[in-house]
Amino acid sequence: MKVELLLTKLVDELNLVNQKLGSLIELNEKILKTQEEFLRVGSDKTHFGTELKLEPDAMSLLSLPMSLRKTVMVLYKLEKATAEDLARETKRLRAVESASANQLVRMGYLTKRREGREVYFYLESPMETRK
Repeated sequence: MKVELLLTKLVDELNLVNQKLGSLIELNEKILKTQEEFLRVGSDKTHFGTELKLEPDAMSLLSLPMSLRKTVMVLYKLEKATAEDLARETKRLRAVESASANQLVRMGYLTKRREGREVYFYLESPMETRK
């Protein structure tokens, strides 16, 4: 009798875990669809002959993977930074920050400009910052 009660309780708990996993899978699918949409919009840079600039707002930041979000948040703080500056702030390798920042450039969240031997990443166009 005691074994049957334990087995029933175990089945109930497994059903609850299964429901929660189902909810997590649905949420993950929604997040992936949102990321795909931002990637699609980010890769379509021209709109009526002008360059499309994505503004990193709260929703788009939340849709980014944590590694890319960390890079964007550091750039909010620094405004202009090299991969080495980003790495110093995030405590990650320079190569990792360079790859993350370049991916964000391709997605349209950042711009970059070479100044001498250094490559700087910006949240907005470097031309806009000079005005």
